[in-house]
Amino acid sequence: MAVECISGAFLAAAFQVTLDKLASRDIQDYFHGSKLKDKMLKKLDIVLNSINQVLEDAEERQYKTSNVMNWLDQLKEAIYEAELLLDEVANEASRQKLEAELQPATSKVRGFFKAFVNPFDMEIASRVEELLENIQFLASQKDMLGLRKGIFSGNEVGVSWKQSKQLPTTSLVDESSICGREEDKEEIIKLLLSDNVTCNQVPIISIVGMGGMGKTTLSQLVYNDQRVLDQFELKAWVYVSQDFDVVAVTRAILKAFGSKGAEEKDLNLLQLELKQRLMRKRYFLVLDDVWNEDYSSWGVLQIPFIYGPSGSRILITTRNEKVALVMNSSHLYHLKPLEKEDCWKLFSDVAFHDKDATKYPYLVSVGSKIVDKCGGLPLALKALGNILRVKFSQHEWVKILESDMWHLSDNDANINPALRLSYHNLPSYLKRCFAHCSIFPKGYEFDRDQLIQLWMAEGLLNCCQINKSEEELGIEFFNDLVARSFFQQSRRRASCFTMHDLLNDLAKSVSGEFCSQISGSLEKIITKRARHISWSSKINIDDKFLEHISKCNRLRCFVAFKWEFGRGGLIYTDKQRILLSTLKYLRVLSFHDCLLTELVDDIGNLKLLRYLDLSYTKIKRLPDSICRLHNLQTLLLLWCYDLDELPIDLHKLVNLRHLDLRMSGINKMPNHIGRLKHLRTLTSFFIRKHDVKELGNLSNLQGTLSIFRLENVTDPADAMEANLKGKKHLDGLVLNWGNKFGRCNENEDSIIERQVLEALQPNGNLKKLSVLRYDGTSFPRWFGGSHLPNLVSIALTESKFCFVLPPFGQLPSLKELSISCFYGIEVIGPEFCGNDSSNTPFRSLEILKFEEMNAWKEWCSFEDHNEEGQGLSCLKELSVRRCPWLRRALPQHLPSLQKLEICECPHLEDSVPKAVSIHEMKLRLCEKLFLKDFPSSLKKATIHGTCIIEACLHQILVNNPFLEELKIHNFHGLNKKWSSLDLHRHDSLVTLSITSWYSSSLPFALHLFSNLHSLLFHDCPFLESFPEGGLPSSLRKLEIEDCPKLVASREKWGLFKLHSLTELRVSDDFENVKSFPEDGLLPPTLSVLYLIACSKLTHTNYKGLLHLKSLNSFYILCCPLLQSLPEAALSNSLSVLYIHDCPLLKQRYQRDGEHWRKIHHIPSVIIS
Repeated sequence: MAVECISGAFLAAAFQVTLDKLASRDIQDYFHGSKLKDKMLKKLDIVLNSINQVLEDAEERQYKTSNVMNWLDQLKEAIYEAELLLDEVANEASRQKLEAELQPATSKVRGFFKAFVNPFDMEIASRVEELLENIQFLASQKDMLGLRKGIFSGNEVGVSWKQSKQLPTTSLVDESSICGREEDKEEIIKLLLSDNVTCNQVPIISIVGMGGMGKTTLSQLVYNDQRVLDQFELKAWVYVSQDFDVVAVTRAILKAFGSKGAEEKDLNLLQLELKQRLMRKRYFLVLDDVWNEDYSSWGVLQIPFIYGPSGSRILITTRNEKVALVMNSSHLYHLKPLEKEDCWKLFSDVAFHDKDATKYPYLVSVGSKIVDKCGGLPLALKALGNILRVKFSQHEWVKILESDMWHLSDNDANINPALRLSYHNLPSYLKRCFAHCSIFPKGYEFDRDQLIQLWMAEGLLNCCQINKSEEELGIEFFNDLVARSFFQQSRRRASCFTMHDLLNDLAKSVSGEFCSQISGSLEKIITKRARHISWSSKINIDDKFLEHISKCNRLRCFVAFKWEFGRGGLIYTDKQRILLSTLKYLRVLSFHDCLLTELVDDIGNLKLLRYLDLSYTKIKRLPDSICRLHNLQTLLLLWCYDLDELPIDLHKLVNLRHLDLRMSGINKMPNHIGRLKHLRTLTSFFIRKHDVKELGNLSNLQGTLSIFRLENVTDPADAMEANLKGKKHLDGLVLNWGNKFGRCNENEDSIIERQVLEALQPNGNLKKLSVLRYDGTSFPRWFGGSHLPNLVSIALTESKFCFVLPPFGQLPSLKELSISCFYGIEVIGPEFCGNDSSNTPFRSLEILKFEEMNAWKEWCSFEDHNEEGQGLSCLKELSVRRCPWLRRALPQHLPSLQKLEICECPHLEDSVPKAVSIHEMKLRLCEKLFLKDFPSSLKKATIHGTCIIEACLHQILVNNPFLEELKIHNFHGLNKKWSSLDLHRHDSLVTLSITSWYSSSLPFALHLFSNLHSLLFHDCPFLESFPEGGLPSSLRKLEIEDCPKLVASREKWGLFKLHSLTELRVSDDFENVKSFPEDGLLPPTLSVLYLIACSKLTHTNYKGLLHLKSLNSFYILCCPLLQSLPEAALSNSLSVLYIHDCPLLKQRYQRDGEHWRKIHHIPSVIIS
């Protein structure tokens, strides 16, 4: 029932596409001259228009009459067949036109006579006749069904696109419109920040509520609250969804916490890395949309979480209370529907926008009744508000209120009536665009441009007779759907978007059996009506798979999505041939992330193909037959690093608009690429001698263009012909000179490079510019001043002969500037600011970085401006790294500076910049730095090296009352200067790390840090004991590694007094620990214990472990002599026992070992 309930609305959109194609010039010209075919075409047009006039009535009556539903389904299939036929005709017309242009005049005469016996014409005539007969039959049934001609209303069903003035074109939803969740937010935050923890594991707070209730929105409000930001050192948001896989979710969590190498497939290694990330910092993890009810899966997933320090929290959202119970939630928070007042506020804020609702009492009366029907569901309220936004006709509002959809008996209870109405009232040009999104799995993050390219391939953007490109139109359609709340911006990646699960269900309901998703089980039945199939790229395309889709010979879209982690599925050559021969009418084909090494020649037979994605495959070459795909618009080859060249006839792809070569192995361009005049995306261009001129014809390029091997340009005139200045749609430009080995005349080459760069001046609309390995002695004039007014980011990397930097200070929009490896720069002077200008330099700059400037000695560009407080007034981050000869002088007046990093600048004789807002500072190997007027607003500080530590440790601790994290590294002094350190108490410090400390004592008493939670000592070989006063009672986590003398005095640590201590990590490779722990050494609150690299440890002490009733996790690593564990001392609370590289323990305690029975009761035992 759910499938058919809105099929008419979908059909209206599809109908308009077909009618527009019938009216297109290609179709009309092709049939012109043949009376029979022309007559059939006109009949088809008349019949389709007659049916189109009753679609609105059919939409309304399908809910009451099953015969109308069946009629709509048959009609939908016929319309798809009509589209296919018309696409084939358009393709044939295009092919004949292309051939005619390439043939000499005599051949054109022969072609004229051949046209009389064209077998394609005969086939098309037969198919048109058959199609016409079928549609005429359906048209006759409309009268039998009593369908009447409808009057189109505000939903604009069946009309072409017209530019909307009603909705904003922004791609962001205003989060300030959230209503009625303030109390819920405060309750959740109170639970997160509460110290009242009754369980030994990390507390889990579950928000439970039906779909669309606002669980995710509430969690996002909590996640971004400043109190939460201040409380937790690590934060991560992970969307879990219905497909729960422990490895996949673990990998996603790792990525969310910042891991760059989370592609590992071994669960053990993934959990080890996750444990390492969590064990030192208090974390907050949100697991959004959890469905898994399997306790064992959750038990495995949660193992690394328990190693986080006390105070860590996990927040989950779920529709199912059982899920929350399975996850051992410490708190269940049932999210209730919005109160009536909040419902009205949310609805009216959207529906009336900036109008005064009180001026429309008749709409308020109707609107309040509509609100009552939404059941307090925020998603439904917002969706309906968007339908009625700035529509002030009472008729429109009453029509929504009295719609039959509120009373529709639907087998699919997930489809909310308000959401059905939202879709039903979309303009027709948006309905099919939205329905196409049914190919996306739930939770899938899609890129705007990716979706627009898919819409283009489906022909959804070429139906409008206006002076706009399909991409421009797609952006407007996309922004319209965002503004109507059908799409929402991803919380993880700002460039991506998602659909709410309920809207995903709606899209699938709209598409019905015409769209299917294939998961690993291959259980879902796919009918011959299927036109769009998406499948997990993990699935192997084998005989079973091919049989599963064998009926789908009219498929338009076959696309692989990587929504599950793991290796891609196998596609052997023979299976690929069978697949392509079956799916010969494809418009969209994606083998994204599949284990594909070869693309068969049969690809050239897909004459209607417009979109081909081979990204993340191991393909080594593209067959020449791909150049026969004259309709191809998009070719994606991202991360195809085994692919090193493109076909030589690529220029024959005359309709190609998007060619993405990022991170592929391509290193040269085929000839005549400049003939691809429709090209809009060209991510990479590799130069050979004179072919840089090919860029001159590509005037429509947009996005970011990277030009490699500029060293091959020997004539600046060739660079001028590239006409970068005329490419007004480019946002980003990368100019890379590459390797220059074997150069004979570096001086002459340097001059040429300067001239080439001058000729490569981009358009003033450019926003980002990167220049790599440029060896000109100076930069062209266009690098500064008024030539690039919109430039936001510049990165200059590696130059041997450049001695003067451009006047970047005069770029009005510049926010980020990075300069590294400029080996010829000795002085940065006033020219850097623009000494010939009276304008304030760097008035927008927020981030400034210098790195590895080996010859740089002096920085004097801000002396004049700084006194007046003008230059760099917006700078938030300053980083100067590895500049060994820099002596002076850092800019001093930086009122907005928040982060300062000065590393490996041993000759820098200057003061730390004056800034009242510095929150984070890192000083490393800059011993001559003057440290007077030290910052007093620090929250994080890292100091490295004896001189730096001696000079500023006192100031950091005494003058920064809000300091939360302090890291001290590499001290070789005697502590004499701190004999009278005036530190009475420090309440804010939470984390203290002391590494490579080569002194016998510390400069401060640790107990003075009254709120210290985490304390780490690493590589402190001479430290004998803790200072007088011992450890602070607030301590939750203590790590001691490679501190042999300190470990030897462990009985004096006084750990038994620390009632907040929950985690202890001891590592000793200096033969001090033979038995551990001693009786009474550890506090009963301990929940996590690590013993690492204790090379002489032979046994664990029974009495020392017996009282640890809260011990949850016990880790033993690299203890080769340890033979046994005290069975009676292993507390019943123990849920994780991890043993690694302990050969004697492994032999006895593995599953078939003699002592396995002593530990088999522990839920998670890992021995490796």
